[in-house]
Amino acid sequence: MSARTTRTATALVAAFGIAATMVAAAPASLAATADGACDVIASTDPADAARVQVDAFGALKDLRVDVRTPGTTKVLASAGGFESAARPGFGVRHRSAALPALAALGRYDLDVRYTDAAGKSVSCADSGELRYLPHPALTLTPPSEPVSLEKPTANLTGKLVVRDPRTRAETPLKGRKVLLKFVGGLDEEIPKAAVTENDGTFSTTFTYTSRNTSTAVKAEAAGAAPATTVVPVEKRKVVVTLSGPSSLAPGYGSRFSIAGKVFYQGGDGTLHPLADSNLLSEREPCEVWVPGVGYKCGWFGTSGEGPDFTWSRYTLHGDGVLTVTHGPGALIDSVSPAKVTVKVDRTLAFLNMKAIKDPQGRLTIQGSTRLGYGTNTERDPYLIQHSADGKTGWKTYKTMAHWRTGPINRTLEPGTFPAGGFWRVHFAGSKQLEPGTSPNLTVVNP
Repeated sequence: MSARTTRTATALVAAFGIAATMVAAAPASLAATADGACDVIASTDPADAARVQVDAFGALKDLRVDVRTPGTTKVLASAGGFESAARPGFGVRHRSAALPALAALGRYDLDVRYTDAAGKSVSCADSGELRYLPHPALTLTPPSEPVSLEKPTANLTGKLVVRDPRTRAETPLKGRKVLLKFVGGLDEEIPKAAVTENDGTFSTTFTYTSRNTSTAVKAEAAGAAPATTVVPVEKRKVVVTLSGPSSLAPGYGSRFSIAGKVFYQGGDGTLHPLADSNLLSEREPCEVWVPGVGYKCGWFGTSGEGPDFTWSRYTLHGDGVLTVTHGPGALIDSVSPAKVTVKVDRTLAFLNMKAIKDPQGRLTIQGSTRLGYGTNTERDPYLIQHSADGKTGWKTYKTMAHWRTGPINRTLEPGTFPAGGFWRVHFAGSKQLEPGTSPNLTVVNP
């Protein structure tokens, strides 16, 4: 084995904490054949995934490594592809993709083939011995008590040591950073950092909500294989209730609200307010595209502390049953949803209509319109009309864009309208709405 190769392998172990290394001796004849470009080192990381490093000038176009039993042509493992990093004072270090795990430690032959930046093919037949060295070892311990919606905080502990695989001796690693990764809502990753104490131990807490989709935890530390665990859970049932009526009659094109409360059923069987809930609808959260506005969608509003919620939405659909439920979660066993029957009201009502003439001779039409239950969000053309006999010959004197639900207060100036006769407000109809007309109005003086 050459001194250069031995020094290189030792440096790799010191710098990267490699758990095992295969030191490959490069015979002078082979090195000469490759124009001195082939200096091979094969190593394994803590998970025993063997990799081969090739030091060479410039870039490589391809790299392939085969591992053979010495003296045979039988290939035990192969790897293709590589990643590159600069090596100060030498050139570039190219590292192959991970080799499949080898069955046992011992001596192996290596066949390395690559194409250099100039397009020249380089081959090396090398050999080396795979041996274990002390390496960092990381353990993660789940909490002894399960988490639940009433006890959502988990306390996790672990330990980071240097382990000698030959003697099983462990030396604590002090002041090292450990990164723990928890799972939030929608499987998002939530990182939390911890630092090891004098004895190599570390700890951290994490508070779960009804939104967390998993209680799996992963811990990572430099040079060590990742450690994983799953926090034990006692799942709870979520109960959604209504604070208002279970049947509503909103007008077509109206905005209305469904009010309710959301609880979870504790281990004692009683209901408790559910904070940070993830309420969902099971029917038509978005209904129609409105130019300049976008989709008219329902949305949930909560205090964040529970249990009250308001589901504000639009009605642009037919009759049906809407369901308020809760999204899935790692701490949730089942959901008891709330159902609301919706019967769309398409009848336009005119309320408290009056035609008033003031001392200055101005005529004011007052009153209000209402379309079903809720707050209407659309405007339509409404016509203020006059007829001498209240039956025929209706003539329009003013056109107004008016809310389907809202007050009417429109004035005609003196000299712009006839005396006597009858007045009315007429709605000519709109999409999925029938025309409607107010009762006939006679002029009164205040």
